[in-house]
Amino acid sequence: MAEQQNKPVTAAGRRCHWHPDIETGVSCSRCNKPVCPQCMVQSPVGIRCRGCGKATPMPTFNVTPSYYARALAAAVAVAVVGGVVWGVINASFLGRIPFVSAAFALGVGYLAGELISLAANRKRGTGLAWIAGGTVAAAFLITWMLRSFPFDLWGFLFLAVGIFIAVQRVRR
Repeated sequence: MAEQQNKPVTAAGRRCHWHPDIETGVSCSRCNKPVCPQCMVQSPVGIRCRGCGKATPMPTFNVTPSYYARALAAAVAVAVVGGVVWGVINASFLGRIPFVSAAFALGVGYLAGELISLAANRKRGTGLAWIAGGTVAAAFLITWMLRSFPFDLWGFLFLAVGIFIAVQRVRR
């Protein structure tokens, strides 16, 4: 009699769908299959079984090769146009005004991140972040080839911030 009182109470002796030797009182909130603690998957709407609780990646992070190609095309355009305009601004009288060139690095970073995000249909991912950061670096190299970038600490600091801004627009 004492042994019967110590046994855990289960819902009419239900057994796990995948482990028939384990009794359980928990079932899937979608298909109502009984599940044991080894098989249960926590979800925002309750406990699910293995089949119903599969995590599917959000479509925002599913970047296909065609989106990468579109992002690279946008990156090349931004790097070339941004680098040339940045170089022209640095060579002109505007380049002699403090922080104008450095502030343009921020603009190139924002423009790169935004246009790459638009070209990739607002997708996000690590690969797109590398493309965005590389775009700002390529624009800097084009400006440097035009010999118009001021090599000072502030310029490189703003370049780093420009890369950061571009990466944040498309990063996970």
